[in-house]
Amino acid sequence: MTKKIIQITQAKGGIGKSVLTYLIAEKYKDAIVLDCDDATTSISKHLAYRNPPKVTFIDQVTKRIDRSSFNSLFESVATANKDLFIVDNGASVAEQLPKYFEANNSINVREMLDTSCIELQIVCVVAGGNNFKATMEYLVELVESVKGQFKIVVAHNKHFPMSEEQASAFERYCAENDLSFFKYDLVNDKGELAMRTAENVLQSGKGLSGLSPFRAVYFKGCVENIPL
Repeated sequence: MTKKIIQITQAKGGIGKSVLTYLIAEKYKDAIVLDCDDATTSISKHLAYRNPPKVTFIDQVTKRIDRSSFNSLFESVATANKDLFIVDNGASVAEQLPKYFEANNSINVREMLDTSCIELQIVCVVAGGNNFKATMEYLVELVESVKGQFKIVVAHNKHFPMSEEQASAFERYCAENDLSFFKYDLVNDKGELAMRTAENVLQSGKGLSGLSPFRAVYFKGCVENIPL
């Protein structure tokens, strides 16, 4: 049985990795959600009803992020009895992902995962405005480190809109590197009631199940339109 890992990543903090993880997790109710953020507990709080396992990358001796922990993560997935895993990388862990591919050679990593029947899909979040430069620099580093061995999908968080110049540069880069991309948001309706409902749902940790149809409608399209 082939296992699939969807890894959401971006070294810039606060630009919506956990929101995207939440939407993907709500689309795939049977998936195992892994919280790989050593700095915050956002996804564990948002999806408390799923009880996401906390996976630490901090070496207990040096107290630093250990990129070799990616191997331990993959090994755990290989022996698990589920076939879909959604991983929320914290910013510090995400920062180490390109370095992990460079240190171990992405071709060797690909062979290791193929042997273990694991498919890795990387979803890189980008944002516009003042976050554009940093998030794009990380995307470039990630693409160069992967060397075409793994599929990278780019997700633009619409909460941070791009200027025309940014959008043009973003789409050109994706086209030149054969990257598919999509846009997402927690809710499309930016009315006061919709935004308050979204905040309450995230804070409750109970997910979308059990919401009335009049509340669920705010989220339904955003979840269904995630092209993964």
